[in-house]
Amino acid sequence: MRNPPKAYRFYFLSVLICIFVLLTIQQKSKAADLESISGHELTVIQKLDTNQPVTIVAYGDSITWGYDRDTRTGKVNQVKNPSPKVLEKELRKKYYYNEIKVINKGHPGWTSIQALENVEEEVLSYHPDLVIFMFGINDARGHKKYSPNALPIPVDQYKENNRQLIHKLKEKGIEVVIISPTTITNKKNHANKTLKHYTYVIKSLAQEEKVTYIDGGKIPIKGNLSDGIHFKAEQYRLIAEKIMLDIF
Repeated sequence: MRNPPKAYRFYFLSVLICIFVLLTIQQKSKAADLESISGHELTVIQKLDTNQPVTIVAYGDSITWGYDRDTRTGKVNQVKNPSPKVLEKELRKKYYYNEIKVINKGHPGWTSIQALENVEEEVLSYHPDLVIFMFGINDARGHKKYSPNALPIPVDQYKENNRQLIHKLKEKGIEVVIISPTTITNKKNHANKTLKHYTYVIKSLAQEEKVTYIDGGKIPIKGNLSDGIHFKAEQYRLIAEKIMLDIF
């Protein structure tokens, strides 16, 4: 087979040089754009891509906290690897740097009422770049300590509480991700059936407020729950895996 003509080789080399120059210009332009953006104007993904310090707050109830009850003693403990801790490890591994913090602000029993009442101290005080929050199970079930008369929080009130929570975060320039409640089989106050209404309104709220939504109902529960509500200790990682898959 004959060697290609010199003119053809020259043309091919010229094309390669042009492509290289264009890519170089594009990368410099992108870097300049990133440098011109400051503070919360820079999205979390862009910050991660450029290895900037990132703070994420995981705000929720016992599912976020990592609830586990010893079946022998009845003592309640936090699992060794709740989902925020797993998420932090996975983000550091994916982006190859350690200045990524995921702060666990889960509170067993909390409803959307406590979430809204305590957002200043529990979330805003950390000046996060991103808040991932998940409330709803205790709203649907009612809680003897955290909901009036241990009854469910009305769905409309649940939606409004979450709307105000989103607004408080947005006012500070914080990005928001909502996770709808994970599926439960516990029958207290028929929550195993009514929870779907809370899921519906939180999804519609995310659409209205134009914030990122993750369907917690798609996190598998078959064989993964310890008491019809909480995950087995080693299965809380499924929440972090879902967040990684949907966002990062």
